[in-house]
Amino acid sequence: MADDREILPLDARLLSEAIFELNVSRRNVNIYPPGHPSVEKSLDKAFDSLERLFEVRPTITFAVAKDTIMIDDSTLDKKNTAFREFALHISGMNIASVTLRAGLTRDELYKFLSFLSVDTKELTPEALQEILDGYGLLHIDVGFIDYDAFSFGEGMTEQGDGGAAGGTAGPGLWERYVRGLLDGTLQTDGASDVIQNIPPETLAEMLNETDPGKIKEAGCERVINTYMKRSAKKAFSSGELARLIDFISKLRPELKRQFLSSAINNVTTDIRSTERALREISVDKIIELLSTIDEQQVTIPAALKNLLDKFSKFYQLGSEDTTFGDSIIADDIFLSPDVVTLLGKGDFESYVTDVYQKEIERVLWFDVSEVASKELEELRKSCSDELVERYFNQTMLELISSDIIAEDEYEYLINTIKDEAAQFIETGQYGQVLKIFRVIEANISKKKFPDISLEAIKYYKSAEFIAQFIESLRIIGRQAREDAQQLCDYYGERIIEPLIEALVVEESQSIRHFLISLITNFGDKAIPAAIKHISDSRWFVKRNMLHILNECGSKEVLPHVRPYCHHENPKVSFEAIKCLLKEGDAYGVNALRGYLHSENRELVEQAVALAGIYKVKELVPDLIQMLRKKGITGKDIYEKIPIVRALGQIGDPQALDAVRKALSTRSILFKNAVERLKEAIYRSLRYYPYEHVRDLVEKGLKSKNERIRHDSMRIKEARSN
Repeated sequence: MADDREILPLDARLLSEAIFELNVSRRNVNIYPPGHPSVEKSLDKAFDSLERLFEVRPTITFAVAKDTIMIDDSTLDKKNTAFREFALHISGMNIASVTLRAGLTRDELYKFLSFLSVDTKELTPEALQEILDGYGLLHIDVGFIDYDAFSFGEGMTEQGDGGAAGGTAGPGLWERYVRGLLDGTLQTDGASDVIQNIPPETLAEMLNETDPGKIKEAGCERVINTYMKRSAKKAFSSGELARLIDFISKLRPELKRQFLSSAINNVTTDIRSTERALREISVDKIIELLSTIDEQQVTIPAALKNLLDKFSKFYQLGSEDTTFGDSIIADDIFLSPDVVTLLGKGDFESYVTDVYQKEIERVLWFDVSEVASKELEELRKSCSDELVERYFNQTMLELISSDIIAEDEYEYLINTIKDEAAQFIETGQYGQVLKIFRVIEANISKKKFPDISLEAIKYYKSAEFIAQFIESLRIIGRQAREDAQQLCDYYGERIIEPLIEALVVEESQSIRHFLISLITNFGDKAIPAAIKHISDSRWFVKRNMLHILNECGSKEVLPHVRPYCHHENPKVSFEAIKCLLKEGDAYGVNALRGYLHSENRELVEQAVALAGIYKVKELVPDLIQMLRKKGITGKDIYEKIPIVRALGQIGDPQALDAVRKALSTRSILFKNAVERLKEAIYRSLRYYPYEHVRDLVEKGLKSKNERIRHDSMRIKEARSN
């Protein structure tokens, strides 16, 4: 059995190969339609790599922080392009960790890679979790980043340390890095970017919770070197030295001596950088450092001692200037007694307040490079080819709108503007093209050289120009969505058919989504064209047309949709069922009921997910019957999890008797599967009326399972609020 295998260290070669193949397959799934040879080939390779890994250990969990992948407190090579690309994409979706378990099917892997293609720009982690739940992944857990849940401390469990929400999450990412540095299990060259982001007081707080006896000298050295970004080729700055002083000052006394010794060893390796940094930081910081060294009685090398003595004498030195009578001679200038009194140590604070002193320090420390770079960037923008073209176009539009040009000049400018319009189309500047159309149409309404103006508008509405526009939409349109939609609105219904024809032959999934969004924006005006193409023999064309009808349609389209509920390709039939369920059509409910009782497990899972998403109350009895089915194997128990989730989304209290029965499930051989089922049940309780699940929530608060306690507390707090 998979659960009985010994958990061994991951083989580096197998792991590298698996991550590489996952990244390749992810890109192909995003680019090509299902069933495409490139998708099938890369998916096979990724699945085979994971299968080989599962032979070594039954569970693989990796965490992601920015551009770094971490497994078992070690980081993969950040210089590897595939690792870095995969990490950046995963972290860009606010994913903190991914767990893959033995038993993972090829179809589940494809669904997961499809999920990674979801556009997450405007989605919250909760919304992403809902989308992920819809895929019904039994052997993959995804932990989403929950920035409010980061906490640090010794002795935290995996379940209790919240670095992510909605899935299996390891310890807090910052704490994992620091712990890895202390233990020597983390590559320091891959940790600097993360460690540098930790505020000094937070880093000190994390270490203050650690047993001093477990912190070795080498661990201190690694933390200090990483926090200061030290290397043999790089000098440290005054800012890094100030951060180090702040960090040490916040440590507990028994830790302060350990880390202060490591810090002294660090800064002594480059005494010139140390002197330069000391000259640039504030007097208060130097005094703080001297006080800490004196307090801890730390032995320091002679070179550093001489340097510190030099600075301490400099700041404590009294006035020994040459005097003449009651005046001081400074640089051959006589300073009067009044000025001497003003600059004296005793009266300085009376004239220069703390607020004024801070203002002076802000001026001294102000970095002008950022301001200069912004001004330089603005200058570059003002000289860019795109901006120059816009100004040129604006000038020509003003000329053809004026009354100072003759007919031949007008015709010349109109032809020149045609060339500019073609350029704007190629570069995705659809707003500029729209300006051209409006100016020429305004001239037509004024009857200004009407023959020339009408001929120009006729050209812009020709099949040739619209084809150029469609091709531009495919290549660059997604970068200017709003302007692209406005230009489509200008063309109106005449552009719907060309857009659908482009959709039919488009291979890129992301471009298909963009074209569909442009089409569905026309609402019911797009219905006739979609119905026309739904009879196409290619299944993916049927699916896309059904999707358009689902977005744009109404009850009038249902007769055209019903025949496809039992299509030989499930992707077509389920798209048709979605369209019917959206309108509450009974035919769609019955078709979905048929798939619930299918012999094909994948079809059953899709039907269960749709029943929950569309809250089909008519199918609650069927789902209850499926939930009551006795589970013999671990697979049977896992298969109940999507059913529990769907019943929860529907939220019908009549399902709670079956849910309570499922909570009483016991199994000696499949304890892990039973725990996952119970966790899914408690996650689903938030959808039911609270008065019907109050007793379950109270029991959950006393559970030994951290996730169940957490979900129960959230439900109770939501009820209180």
